[in-house]
Amino acid sequence: NEEVYLHPDLYDEDEMGYGIDAVMEKLTVSDVTKPIQPGHSKVASQFMSEQLAQYLNQRQQLIFAHIQSQNQFGIPDYIHVYHSLLPLEDITRVRPSAALQITTNVFKGVSSSDGYPYALWRLNETQVTPTRETFQDAKEVIKKWSAVANYPHIVGLRDAFLSNEYGGTPALYMVYDFHPKAATIEKVYIRTSNRSVIPEDVLWSFAVQLANLLLMVHSHGLSLGPSLTPSKLLITNKIRIRANAVGMHNLLQKDLRQNVQEQQAEDVWRVGQLLMLMACRTANSTSLEVVSRNYSKQFAQLLQNILTIQKGILPNGSYFAHLLGQHAFTELSKINMLNDMLYENLYKELQNGRLLRLLVKLGMINERPDDSTSMQWADSGDRYLLKLFRDFVFHQKTEDGRPNLDFGHVVESLNKLDAGVREQMMLLSRDEKSVLVVSYKDMKQAIIAAYDELQSRSEARTPKHRQW
Repeated sequence: NEEVYLHPDLYDEDEMGYGIDAVMEKLTVSDVTKPIQPGHSKVASQFMSEQLAQYLNQRQQLIFAHIQSQNQFGIPDYIHVYHSLLPLEDITRVRPSAALQITTNVFKGVSSSDGYPYALWRLNETQVTPTRETFQDAKEVIKKWSAVANYPHIVGLRDAFLSNEYGGTPALYMVYDFHPKAATIEKVYIRTSNRSVIPEDVLWSFAVQLANLLLMVHSHGLSLGPSLTPSKLLITNKIRIRANAVGMHNLLQKDLRQNVQEQQAEDVWRVGQLLMLMACRTANSTSLEVVSRNYSKQFAQLLQNILTIQKGILPNGSYFAHLLGQHAFTELSKINMLNDMLYENLYKELQNGRLLRLLVKLGMINERPDDSTSMQWADSGDRYLLKLFRDFVFHQKTEDGRPNLDFGHVVESLNKLDAGVREQMMLLSRDEKSVLVVSYKDMKQAIIAAYDELQSRSEARTPKHRQW
């Protein structure tokens, strides 16, 4: 059972959640509460969308998720310099990968050198002999692919090492970037019970991204080979295609007789086969006739052009890119729209960072237990005002005495305090015997004065280091 060794949040395979349009819909915050008064704002406008926050939290959890020590699979606490190990696939599988033709085990590990997570590919020691020569070959492959390692449609190849910490026998490991919550095209679109027609704009989006990928890789004299199979193409962040296991074929197929031009032409053909497979998933066979029934003539023509090698022409990424025309600009427009929405969500969280600093200062000032006997820091003057302000913000009650959990009131009050507006408010003492009318500007000055005093006391008690 995969639940035994795979983290439940590792993959999302619901097809409806993928694609730029689906992601933008989730980033659109809706708030159906009653209309707001002038000068006020809705709570939903103050925070990033709940779906984005949940997705980012799951990604963060996966980075540090790990399998327990003394586990039934013999996974150690460390492999080389990598800890927090987590299997990313069925580690009990003994059959070779159909794309790579060798058996691999893939783990997530966090580097103790830089703190970043990586995907560790362990190559079967009987199929790839872990010798010094093989290790040097792997280093040469890494050097060759370093030019495109940071490209947005590549899962970067970063390192290689030999280790015997898993399995008890030495093996070669290839280290790639780790992308939490990524899923393969195979899992999302091909090996799925959903047999409905994939929307044409999704296929055009994939075609544009793959052409972009081929254009960059081919311009550096490289080819992708089996990295273009459905099981090795990742969809990261729900929208972006990345070629995984790049360079692996350079290590495994050193005696390949094809020249670079022929390998690049095969890359174009592989992309055509992939798009054909996705376009024909409703049928029992793949053919341009099936494509023509479900999609536009323009898309069918695209597949025919990249699947048919014309006499004297070896297609490559540049050839493929020229066939896409206006669809590349459509994709660019959608990416820019998504980028704007992400910046908007980032700006909201930036503003919340201001409020956090303000809350920290209020928490440090109000009712300090270490100074309860000190008349110098008694709840009097400005500090008494801050205590009443805390009740005004966080301890509101309804007319019938029930707690009033108005999140909008809290956020709005803190924003006005941070801005120091001249608007006045009434602060009521807990015994309801006194009412004070002050402005947010006055309260801001009270916080600054109280915090400065607290800071000066802290620095006075801290031994000063000698300046050199």
